[in-house]
Amino acid sequence: MGSNRLPEKVLLKINNKPMLSYVINQTKSSKLIDDVIIATTTNTKDDLIVDYCEINKIPFFRGSEENVLDRYYQCSKKFNLNPIIRITADCPLIDPNVIDLVISNFENNSFDYVSNNLVKNNDTWSDSECNFPQGMTVEISSFNALEIAWKKAKKPSELEHVFPYVQFNPSIFNISNIVFNKNLSHIRCTVDRSEDLLFIKEIINRIPKNHEVVTIKDIRKIIDEEPELLKINSHIPFDEGIKRSYAKDKKLGY
Repeated sequence: MGSNRLPEKVLLKINNKPMLSYVINQTKSSKLIDDVIIATTTNTKDDLIVDYCEINKIPFFRGSEENVLDRYYQCSKKFNLNPIIRITADCPLIDPNVIDLVISNFENNSFDYVSNNLVKNNDTWSDSECNFPQGMTVEISSFNALEIAWKKAKKPSELEHVFPYVQFNPSIFNISNIVFNKNLSHIRCTVDRSEDLLFIKEIINRIPKNHEVVTIKDIRKIIDEEPELLKINSHIPFDEGIKRSYAKDKKLGY
């Protein structure tokens, strides 16, 4: 609820339903997850999120507002989670098929961590949308990898964004990624600003009423038919949050 760029964004309404409800519905449509837990903060602003969870019988955990890595670790310990799938609450169109794709890659191999938000070039991992639309990031980690990160991570970027310590220490962790077969990274389906919320509303209003979930296929069809919709939020730079964290890292001498 304390978002600076779009205050109270997770409970802002889309067709009379809070954005968080779309994230939960899309995620629960995954065939491979066991449960959805809302990992919110102890800030009193987030009492409204807890109220929503209690009314709708959704498990939740309250932890650190600034140290999201600690929040994830403590939540995982409380609920005995292994592995842990991370979906951010500002991605109301997260495709359950993408969730299952990332989980399958993790379960069918001996990886510590798999995601679709980093790419390997010349033996070096770096941030990337991996051709997916923005707002489709899925991360899965073993509890052991999360615990090592929790013990050793120090940088602001590592504490705020949970898994950078794992991502950028390939000598410690066995990691892998998923890349989409067509570059759709110009489609912005994450919500950081009011223009993003407007774009999401326009997409959802064009989804057939008999569709219980929204998929990348649905989004592609809409954009192919009405490419001008991209102008609503295409001017917003991607990954503003992580870039701010990297700037904090640099300022502190990391």
